[in-house]
Amino acid sequence: MQQFSLLLESKDEANEVVSMLWNKLNIRGEIEVIPLEDKVKLDVISEKDLTPQQLEKLPGKRT
Repeated sequence: MQQFSLLLESKDEANEVVSMLWNKLNIRGEIEVIPLEDKVKLDVISEKDLTPQQLEKLPGKRT
């Protein structure tokens, strides 16, 4: 199990990352999109661990 958060620029970007995680990387678990004042936070609790290379390819800033 792996848990991480990403800070993204927009809801559209967050939706793209969610789609990438579900469809391309086959991640299952909990994904929550949290709108903030000027950004969007994506909290992920994955049943499968991502490699460091996969995490680096995700857009946004890890928090």
